[in-house]
Amino acid sequence: MCQRWTWRLRAVLELSLVFGVATLPSVPQDPNWQQTVPVQNQKYDPPGWNPPNTDAKIRSLTKSVPCDLAAILDQAGRKAAEFANTLQKFTAQESIEYKRFDRGGDLKETQSGTFDYTFAFEERNGGTASQEYRTATKGSRVFAEAGHDIGQVALALLFHPSLQTDYQMKCEGVDNWRGQRSWVIRFEQRKDRPARTFQFKEEKSTYPAMLKGRAWVSSENWQILHLEVNLTQVPSGMRLEVGAMSIDYAAVPIAVRELTVWLPQRVETYWEFRDYRAMLSHSFRKFQVFLVESKITPKEN
Repeated sequence: MCQRWTWRLRAVLELSLVFGVATLPSVPQDPNWQQTVPVQNQKYDPPGWNPPNTDAKIRSLTKSVPCDLAAILDQAGRKAAEFANTLQKFTAQESIEYKRFDRGGDLKETQSGTFDYTFAFEERNGGTASQEYRTATKGSRVFAEAGHDIGQVALALLFHPSLQTDYQMKCEGVDNWRGQRSWVIRFEQRKDRPARTFQFKEEKSTYPAMLKGRAWVSSENWQILHLEVNLTQVPSGMRLEVGAMSIDYAAVPIAVRELTVWLPQRVETYWEFRDYRAMLSHSFRKFQVFLVESKITPKEN
C-alpha cells in the first residue's frame, strides 16, 4: 500500500510578521524503499538540477576592497522595509514549472502553468503571514504542485532591521551580479536565537528549520539583487534531506509616477528527499503596481 507524505514549509520572518507557507511535493511512497533502494549508490544529478551551494567559493569575488558591514546592513535594512510595503501593492503573471525526479535522475513527472499572481499579508496566530493567490490564465490550469512554494519571494526581508539580529552576518567581498557591482553578505541563523524564519509543518506538528546563505546587495542603491539559501538543519524524522532556494530581484519601472520599485523576478527551489527530488521554478512578468495617492483640495470660502 502506498503512503502519501505532505510537508508544509512556513517562512516565519517575524517583523512581527510571518511570511509564507509552502507545501512540499506529495508523492506515493514505496513502504519498502529502505530495503529496495540503495540510496547512496543511486544518486545522480538530473539535467537542470543546480541548487545553490552557499559554502562554495565564488571565483569572481574580490576580497581586497574595504567593507563597512554596519553601513551596508543599515542601508539594506531600509530597503527591506520599503520592500515589505511594496509586496502588497503589485500583481504579476507568474509561470511555474514543476519537475520530480527519482534518485537515479530520471524525470518522473512534470507540470507547468501560468497564473495571475497576487501577494498579501494576512493576520495569523497573532502574527502576519504571507499568502499568495494564483488564478490560472486562459489556456492554463491549476495543479497541486503550483502551491508547493509560498512566501519565498519575501526572503529579502531577512535584512529587515527586526530580523537581522537573528543571523550572524559578514561581508565576504565585492562581486559583479549581472553587471551590477555588489557586496556579498553571508548570513547564518544564530543557534542562540529561536528559528523564526522557516518552519516545516506536518498536519498539527511544527518543526523549525535553520537557514544560511548569501545575498548580493547593490553597492549603488543597496537593494537586494539575489539570494541563495540552504537549509542547515532539517528536523529528525523527516524524509526531507536537503533544501535550497535561489531568488532574483530587479527594478520594475512605474511609468505613471516615473518611479522604480524592486520586486521578485525568479524563484527556484530544490527539495531532496530520501527517495525522490523535486524542483520548482517561478518567473514573474507583466507587473502592475498599485499606489494610493491622496489629494487634498482646499475648501473655498
